Amino acid sequence: MLGRTALENSTLSVKTAGLQVSQVRYRRTLAYPFYSKAGNIPPTRKGRKQTVFKRLMDQFLGPKNYKGDYYLNKYAYPKTNHTTNYIDPRNERGNALLEPLSEFDVSSDDVAESGRGRNRHTLQPFPLNSNCFTNLQVSNETKVQIVNDILLNKVPSQQVALKYGLKIQRIEAILKLREVEEDWEQKGLIKGDLKRLSNTMYKMFPLYNPEKNAENLTEIPIPRETMQSRFLTIAESEPFGPVDAAKEFNLEPAAVTLERLSEGGEHSSHQDAAKMKKRDGSFIATMHEGDKYAFKFTPVKVGKVGYRYGKVFRDNRKDRKIAYDAAGNKYYPLE
Repeated sequence: MLGRTALENSTLSVKTAGLQVSQVRYRRTLAYPFYSKAGNIPPTRKGRKQTVFKRLMDQFLGPKNYKGDYYLNKYAYPKTNHTTNYIDPRNERGNALLEPLSEFDVSSDDVAESGRGRNRHTLQPFPLNSNCFTNLQVSNETKVQIVNDILLNKVPSQQVALKYGLKIQRIEAILKLREVEEDWEQKGLIKGDLKRLSNTMYKMFPLYNPEKNAENLTEIPIPRETMQSRFLTIAESEPFGPVDAAKEFNLEPAAVTLERLSEGGEHSSHQDAAKMKKRDGSFIATMHEGDKYAFKFTPVKVGKVGYRYGKVFRDNRKDRKIAYDAAGNKYYPLE
């Protein structure tokens, strides 16, 4: 009888012109925090009509001072010791206060339950995503040493990368930002608010340690062409290695890519040689002061690229030739 009554209440039937239309009303459930089920809900304050969510929010924020700041909440002020300060609901269970105010903030059951939580990395911002980590910033002292090694001591960027365990792209970014900072200082653009913001952000982020957090200098970015699967039928006895796979994807071998990345950079020892180095007959023109783009010239055969002057291009004819590339994509070849 109770089930029938619930079904009648959850279903609304309307008869219109001989047609019966049914509308099901689904019951919505409120997403209470998991720790609220253990009796960790503070009582309602006298003279106030508060919901459970409002009481839990007040418990998390804590009291205010005369300035309107939540002075007991450990997330109210930025960190100043180069450490992260991420919210961890599994261990906090709604209590983010440095000094608990009442018995409802911390209980023995909460402490026992928090001990059974997961071990969370200090650089992991989201508890359930173990693949996301906060990057580390290079200290100001290390930046000064990098700038002095390259600009004053004329050390190639490859040796500096090996010395500090940083990628060449990151070292070039440090030098570029240092150049921008000096330009802003000369123009008087760095004022008090910007300095305070920079100092606050610098104290909040963890620092990079070359001995513990050295980057992988042999890491190669994933090419976009390899993001899709490609199938190839070969004999069981036929050898197939990384070079053959690179040819199937129309890519250069990984060793060549790694060598090219290690020679890159404006302050590289191979800069002049890399600019004029010809590869498959192509070369990159020398850039002069004021140029924004680098032009690459590649010799091609007439008819393979572009169209001859005066050639009829009828793309709507039915007998047009169709071809497929190595990835299986259809294209119309030039005749």
